[in-house]
Amino acid sequence: MRHEIIIVGGGAGGLELAARLGRALGRNEGPRRVLLIDRTIFHLWKPSLHEVAAGSLDSHQEGLAYPLLARRNNFSFAFGDLEGLNAAEKRLSLAEVRDDDGGVLIPPRTLAYDRLVLALGSGSNLFNTPGAAEHAHLLEDVADAEAFNRRLTGAFLASAYAPGQRLDIAIVGAGATGVELSTELIEGHRALSAGLGAHQKFDLGVTVVEAGPRILGGLPETVAAKAAQELERRGVTLAVDARVEQVAADGLQTSRGWIRSDLTVWAAGVLASPRNRDFGL
Repeated sequence: MRHEIIIVGGGAGGLELAARLGRALGRNEGPRRVLLIDRTIFHLWKPSLHEVAAGSLDSHQEGLAYPLLARRNNFSFAFGDLEGLNAAEKRLSLAEVRDDDGGVLIPPRTLAYDRLVLALGSGSNLFNTPGAAEHAHLLEDVADAEAFNRRLTGAFLASAYAPGQRLDIAIVGAGATGVELSTELIEGHRALSAGLGAHQKFDLGVTVVEAGPRILGGLPETVAAKAAQELERRGVTLAVDARVEQVAADGLQTSRGWIRSDLTVWAAGVLASPRNRDFGL
């Protein structure tokens, strides 16, 4: 079957485009002419991932299923991961889909199109930092955020049952994600501490590490200064002008010295999806 318009990637850009096209074409034409493909079954607004990571947002309650969005906005949806692209023949291939036990749910597929939009999003830029890929948690998608939340929950429980324990978390990058995550972690710890007995309370240290001279570099300096003051009031440690040179299991080596960390989140820098380079564009 040939599709007039295929959009690969259901993030903010791809989903918005599919919805606008579908609504413009109408109930009869939209589903027939517009197909959205994504490798997950439901959409979650990416700037909310830090809330999922901290445990203050349930991704399954806040996420919206793509089939439901497709029905409401007059486009079609296909579940799959882009594996190959032949731009000359206007064909793309989707990888097979397997279940948790390795069984094949959906076999490989080849789709033809007239127009193709790749909206694959971005990935994390680790700047070739030694140890970052092995020891730092990323927040690129729901799976990443949920994986970090499981580690965080386990660390909270372990600390609550180890008298005198201190848990240290380092966040690399002081953009919106890093700053907001730091406050979510502080508030989550306070909420948890309120329900613990005196013998179970533990200290939490959150450090935001930024290579630049200040946090929130994309915002006006007056806004960043007020945010920094509020973060420090809440107990967040800000380490600016500190370039991360190496990430280890127990901390970070920076240009300003060693920062201890039981859990590290990398929220510094973005780059185009590395999969783009495999498609011959």
